[in-house]
Amino acid sequence: MVGADRHKVLIRGLEPGSAYLAYLFAKSGDRVVVQTSKPGDVYFYDLPPPNLFMRERFLRDLLLVELVESANPDEYDVVVDSCDVELDGLLELYGGNEVVYVEGDPWLSATLSLSRGLPAPDPVELPVERTNEFKRIRIEVRKYEGAPYSLCRAVDGISGKPYEPTRTLERVYLAADVFKEIKGLGARPRALKLEYAVGRDVFFMGMGMEAVGKISRVTTGGITAWVYGEAGRLRYIMLKSDRRYFESALRLYNALRFDEYFYLYDLGAGRGALNVASLGHLTRHMRRSRRHAENIKTP
Repeated sequence: MVGADRHKVLIRGLEPGSAYLAYLFAKSGDRVVVQTSKPGDVYFYDLPPPNLFMRERFLRDLLLVELVESANPDEYDVVVDSCDVELDGLLELYGGNEVVYVEGDPWLSATLSLSRGLPAPDPVELPVERTNEFKRIRIEVRKYEGAPYSLCRAVDGISGKPYEPTRTLERVYLAADVFKEIKGLGARPRALKLEYAVGRDVFFMGMGMEAVGKISRVTTGGITAWVYGEAGRLRYIMLKSDRRYFESALRLYNALRFDEYFYLYDLGAGRGALNVASLGHLTRHMRRSRRHAENIKTP
């Protein structure tokens, strides 16, 4: 645990999560060095239109963060891994009119299509209009590995399986988690795979890695929730709603990271879609467990 003293922090990779982590450490008085092969301004590149998140000049001149091409991890008190992302070609895609499939990232592919009113490529498995006419591109990502903390690798808190966080917002949340843990500000919440596709007037969001178990589908309050459950526990959630509710969905995502029974509190003005869909899995399991207990004959 770092504590209150000034320490040397090395963050390897520059993207929204690592930029936010550098900001947090610098504001707390630590000396921060970011190792990156792609210095430049940092964008939320998978939210349309791509939004500038933090300027390189702000990191360098105001926060006094040093950006270097190479560094020796042994010279630092704290080392955190992140990744460099090739953004030039991706940012240009939002201004085009072609259907594009980003290899290995169907949710980003859906965002590119939905944000421009185009059908999604066939490999995108979302309930949207799709087409078999599209071009393929690949986004180069350099992941740094070997440090005790990472923003580009995680273990899903529901399935227990390792994965690579691809959404920019999830890496920002992981940055806050890492900062809390290192500074001794409380236990880290569990990681939870986050996916989203955001269009002009609609968004889809996935929470968790695998759509397994029994499904409940509920539409209420303008939100449709597909909730998969097994043995009384949630296994996967997908939401669809108007884009103006996107931030509310992110709050639900973070609630699930802190409490697997968060849906008990999803009430709003009435019972929310997640409350209705998720509670069905829990009560169904409880009823079965009670019937099973009643059928056991005691000696």
